[in-house]
Amino acid sequence: MLNSIMEKVDSGLSRRRFLTGALAAGAALTLADRLALAQTMASSGLTAKDIHGIGVEPGLVRMALNENPIGPSPMALKAIAENMFKINRYSFGGGDITGALAEFDGIELPPPRELPAGMRGMGGGGGFRFRRQTPFFITAGSGALLTQIALAYLSKGGTEVIEADMGYGDVSGEAEDYQEAGIDVNIIRVPVKNYEHDLDAMLAAITPKTSVVVITNPNNPTGTLLSFEETEKFVNSVPENVLVVIDEAYIHFVKDPAYQTAASLATTHDNVIVTRTFSKVFGMPGMRLGYGICSQAIQEKLGFYSTGRANALAYAAGEASLKDRSHYDRSRAVVLHFRERLEEEFTKMGLEFIPSESNFMMVNLGKPSMNIMREMFRKGVMVTNRRRQQMPTWIRVSSGDERETEVFLNVLKEVLGKTS
Repeated sequence: MLNSIMEKVDSGLSRRRFLTGALAAGAALTLADRLALAQTMASSGLTAKDIHGIGVEPGLVRMALNENPIGPSPMALKAIAENMFKINRYSFGGGDITGALAEFDGIELPPPRELPAGMRGMGGGGGFRFRRQTPFFITAGSGALLTQIALAYLSKGGTEVIEADMGYGDVSGEAEDYQEAGIDVNIIRVPVKNYEHDLDAMLAAITPKTSVVVITNPNNPTGTLLSFEETEKFVNSVPENVLVVIDEAYIHFVKDPAYQTAASLATTHDNVIVTRTFSKVFGMPGMRLGYGICSQAIQEKLGFYSTGRANALAYAAGEASLKDRSHYDRSRAVVLHFRERLEEEFTKMGLEFIPSESNFMMVNLGKPSMNIMREMFRKGVMVTNRRRQQMPTWIRVSSGDERETEVFLNVLKEVLGKTS
């Protein structure tokens, strides 16, 4: 039966490769080739009715939730198929996702310690070992990790969190819930500067009550990126009793392949945690898998508030995804083309936009965005308007594949011509 299922999986994957037909080799095309192909598609009058994106119903172009339009890695789907008949058993962490993470992130791990001889085999696998002390704290999605951070550092009250006023906002959002419950938590939202985190202002905002400072990098929803040097200087200036959370959900879409992430700051500072997710470049938001890079002291504090772990299929799919460099490169290629295409068209249309290092882009339509969003949705294209109160004429559009991107542009142009 497993062989039959695997044949179906492989067959399904062959029909759903990166792009269909003439787009199948898209990752290998030059920018000039891509733009020529995009122009051809645009002139053909593609509409949402022509689209059947991976993971959504036909006729809907869903570019609102920062999802991966090419879907998960074929290796991840294969790992799920190979492990799905084991879900009647409890999982004891089979495989080596921490090893795969270490290799992917370039972090050296200490060797695992053996259990005492009389205890070996208790996990049903002969050489069952202690879990390694690694810098990786794996959770059921990075959202769950941010919630644990808020619980561990803010829920007792008498505390304070600092976050950019146009940052992702999950930790400060949790703090708002605590406030409503009567818990003494202060929230400081520092205005961004040129759509970027103002690290000097955030540093100046720290008080003796501050427990957590949050940086989203690249930022959501603005897509802006802090340099490693800026982040390192900030971390070194923050008091050691204050936890610095660096949310790197979109770090894999940074164009410069030599960009230095904040992982080294998390492995050398006891008050820094870098959060990551498998929902974006790896294309698995439905699996709920994320992780933090941090010290053992932070892990122990977070572990006290843990309500469960990621499921066995998520572990298997995550480990397989980390080993599929081809899928990773394709995911990046689609996003980089999406950004280049939008920058080109928005410039031609005279629209203000924020250059992005993420898999989405913010654009100013010069008109109330809600009206435009509703009209676009009626035509099968879904976008969003994050930070509507601060940016009422802006929308945020998430990456689509080449065809979806052209439909978005076609519909946007049509609606802007009709919306007053």
